[in-house]
Amino acid sequence: MNAPLVSTPRVEAFFFDADPGTRFSLYHAPDPNRPERGAILYVHPFAEELNRTRRMALLQARHFAALGYAVLQIDLFGCGDSCGDFSAARWDVWRHDLGLALDWLRQRSAGPVQLWGLRLGGLLALDFACGRPVDGIILWQPFMHGRTCINQFLRRQLAAQGDNPPDGSPRSTAAMRAHLAAHGSIEVAGYALTRELAQAIDACDAAVLEVPACPIHWFASGAPAPIRLAASAARLTRRWGERGATVRFHQVDGAPFWTPIVDAECPALLAATSAVFGAGP
Repeated sequence: MNAPLVSTPRVEAFFFDADPGTRFSLYHAPDPNRPERGAILYVHPFAEELNRTRRMALLQARHFAALGYAVLQIDLFGCGDSCGDFSAARWDVWRHDLGLALDWLRQRSAGPVQLWGLRLGGLLALDFACGRPVDGIILWQPFMHGRTCINQFLRRQLAAQGDNPPDGSPRSTAAMRAHLAAHGSIEVAGYALTRELAQAIDACDAAVLEVPACPIHWFASGAPAPIRLAASAARLTRRWGERGATVRFHQVDGAPFWTPIVDAECPALLAATSAVFGAGP
């Protein structure tokens, strides 16, 4: 770890030394007036959703710290304030980043360690936990299929083009995927998505992951959270339960704060999450 950029009694911003380069991180120390409950490693969402959700992630991290948890937020390689271009980002590198962060967090906290993933970060957390078992997983509005995430990402580019797209530009997600396969990358809302990263994300399906035998709290927010999502959660609960995991699905009404809404927040999600993890001794 490099020297802290900002250090207060409760919050420390710094860069991890990693290969390649460095990763920006933010550590929230647990409230010293509360019993220590363990540690939580945050796994952020994909591309621009990282920036749109920073405020909600920061607010919840502060809530967790106030409840007695140590919380580490890390910008993965090629994302946010970490080194590297998004075009160089790879799924395996992100998993490696999480491994470094998890080791660092375990050195700071002797208690149980949980992963907290938002959107694609939820799927990445589940995938990572298959190789590095943890004591629990927190999912905020997760993607269960990587292909769904990539399709939504591509559709944003189509929406941005409107009714008069530039000549020769792809006019559908299928055409965009064909361009990606043929040329190796495609520009979407300022992000250069590579074929390698898209293929790795496409291939990730939560239903077939060998999730660890641990508690999984799945929070779904929306206006309201869709019934279809609850049904999907029920199916996965049965599948993961066969492997020893226990899933609790929490349906929360609130704004989709990962969309392009200025300063969007979901107080109900903050309250529901804090209530679950603030319960007990």
